[in-house]
Amino acid sequence: MRIVEGKKQRDLSPEAFADLASGFAGIALDLGTGDGSFVLRRARTEPGVLCIGLDAVAEAMAESARRARAKPAKGGAANALYVVARAEDLPSELAGRCDAITINYPWGSLLKAVSEPQQEVLAGIAACAKPGARVTLLINLAPFEDPDQRDRLGLNELDAELAEQRLGPAYLAAGLKIGKIDLHLGELPERTSWGRRLVVGSRRKTLEIKSQKSYI
Repeated sequence: MRIVEGKKQRDLSPEAFADLASGFAGIALDLGTGDGSFVLRRARTEPGVLCIGLDAVAEAMAESARRARAKPAKGGAANALYVVARAEDLPSELAGRCDAITINYPWGSLLKAVSEPQQEVLAGIAACAKPGARVTLLINLAPFEDPDQRDRLGLNELDAELAEQRLGPAYLAAGLKIGKIDLHLGELPERTSWGRRLVVGSRRKTLEIKSQKSYI
């Protein structure tokens, strides 16, 4: 597992990760975490949880990783961990360990994987979750409402009704049972830097999909 520590990166062995994880009551994973600020805020408020931000772009997470290593009095959080990986190729160390998984405003290949959806990627995400773990997605619907942008990104149309019809069976086949789909206008309580840029001061639509890892 490749991790980010400020401007530096290093490999964390499976044994070292298992030892680190054993010191916490649970693990919360944020996929496509971007600048990692969402993970850092969560880590500060939930010190008993190992909060992991995962993204393919190490440089994007560098500043949050640096701040996490500071002393607690200066905003540090020893329970924040930043991992360099693609959602399509998740570290095996995470298999069956996560109590909660969030995907906030995915873009690019991750957006396509969760919205089309791509069974192999969904199965990989589900494999990281413990039975009963919650997997929550926030999807910006603006690209789906713009035909040109939709074509450029290789996406099909998506709204709350289509999500229930198309995503429900595919997610279930991957081991994730969708329990609730909500449509929000404007800002949401769960804020990320990217999410704020997308919806602040606007009426843009966000689709919130709440699912749970199957016990079977």
